[in-house]
Amino acid sequence: MRAGGAELQSAGFRTSPHEYFSDAALRHLFMRLCRADVRTYRRGDPDVAWKILYAGRNVARRWEMDQVRLASTRKKKERDEDIERDQSERRQLAISAQTFVLGTVVRALVEHVRAADPEIDGRLRRAVEARVVELDGASDTDRAFIESTRNYLSYFTKVPEGD
Repeated sequence: MRAGGAELQSAGFRTSPHEYFSDAALRHLFMRLCRADVRTYRRGDPDVAWKILYAGRNVARRWEMDQVRLASTRKKKERDEDIERDQSERRQLAISAQTFVLGTVVRALVEHVRAADPEIDGRLRRAVEARVVELDGASDTDRAFIESTRNYLSYFTKVPEGD
């Protein structure tokens, strides 16, 4: 940086050598993270690039608010990609909340039923295994469905600790 600083300034670069080389290092890192050719800046993964940029903008906004720079806080650009990502995050949050509540309710109901019907776990497992036999597990999708089904059943019928 020190050796090239004078050459950069004599060539008409307006940025300091530190800024120039910092920018070059960040660009190189960004290209590597996006799996792009670092010499040509081509063939990178645009999804990774958008995720990095989206996350960076959110972090910068948070840091600005943490530093009470509200006057300089940048307004979010109303780009279609940003709007779509925000909507996607809200949908994912809603699904996560729904899944949590559903799991909590089902586990509570199974615990309640278990008191009156000690065979409930076995009956539920047999129902799942009957469905597994119907699927035959021939395809990758069938096998993934079977694994997920068994995992969910285990999750919903798990006996709470201390019982």
